[in-house]
Amino acid sequence: MIEVITYAECVIRVHSKENVEQSIQNELLPLSEEIVTEEIVSISRPTLNTTNAALESHVLARFVLNLLESEENKKNVEEYVDDIIPFLKRHVPKCNDILSTKIIQMKRLLEQ
Repeated sequence: MIEVITYAECVIRVHSKENVEQSIQNELLPLSEEIVTEEIVSISRPTLNTTNAALESHVLARFVLNLLESEENKKNVEEYVDDIIPFLKRHVPKCNDILSTKIIQMKRLLEQ
């Protein structure tokens, strides 16, 4: 398993302009074992996206990702960089886009 600590700026759909911070925290904090939200740094005011008519908010958060790797085809840790954005899009709820990421740490977890 590869553990990645990263900051990511996500575009997240919201239902209304009221209680945005609380609803985003409720979505992001209790995630699965594959992704853990360590800290929500900032949440922007919601804006209307004219292309898809959705209310969206930009969220900057620090995540810990646990990427599974196949036993027979182990790659170098650095080769998993291209898997981070699709992984975030798949696991962050109501995520429309990932605008940027900054990787803090990547390491292979040893089996016990």
